[in-house]
Amino acid sequence: MLKIKKSKNEAGITLFIAVVIMGILLFISFAVLNITLKANIFATSGRDSQYAFYAADAGLECAIYWDSRSDPSEFDISTAGTITCAGQTITTNSQNPIPGTTTPSLIGGGGAANRTSKFGLRFNLVGSNPVNSCVIVTVTKKVDGTTDIESRGYNTCDTNNPRRIERGIEIK
Repeated sequence: MLKIKKSKNEAGITLFIAVVIMGILLFISFAVLNITLKANIFATSGRDSQYAFYAADAGLECAIYWDSRSDPSEFDISTAGTITCAGQTITTNSQNPIPGTTTPSLIGGGGAANRTSKFGLRFNLVGSNPVNSCVIVTVTKKVDGTTDIESRGYNTCDTNNPRRIERGIEIK
């Protein structure tokens, strides 16, 4: 009978193979985790983009309503106006500064030198997924009587948030 001798060089090869396989599996699991986290961020940004767009749309609709509601418009350059949107009453230099700034609102009354009204709204949606979106609306009354409205919505009012998304709507 032939005896097979084991050399000392073969000792521990099983342990080495086990460690290599475990390292490969660990690398694969980290790669899958990284892909999952990035997919979650991507999905969240889509949702946040909708919140920003809805805020911009709400601000635009508010401006259109108050511009066309009466004659002269609440944004008329001759007199300061008062508007109410989303349960918030806004007047010139009101206590509600434009979100993300300390700039006071200006609703009409700027005279021929300043034909631009600017205001902001905060939307505090409550429920299972609370959202604190906001909008900044700029209304410009042109000399020819037309109105330009620019509405910029944000998914969050926190200007330091790195995932803050802005969506804008402009009508001329």
